[in-house]
Amino acid sequence: ALVADAIHGQRQVVIKSLEQNYQQVEGVAAATILGDGRVALILDVDAVINLRRREPPRPADPTLIAAE
Repeated sequence: ALVADAIHGQRQVVIKSLEQNYQQVEGVAAATILGDGRVALILDVDAVINLRRREPPRPADPTLIAAE
């Protein structure tokens, strides 16, 4: 599952590919420059989900058992 804490509305943006200047980053489709100059990465949600599926399961945290 993918959870977002908040959605702050919609914007029309110009999308720029990152591959021309940077190597491909799995899970990131492109980027845009917001009106205030900040760079926003645009996620490839399908790729993010597939990345998570490929990760091996993490071992459970060790449990301390104390003898009486």
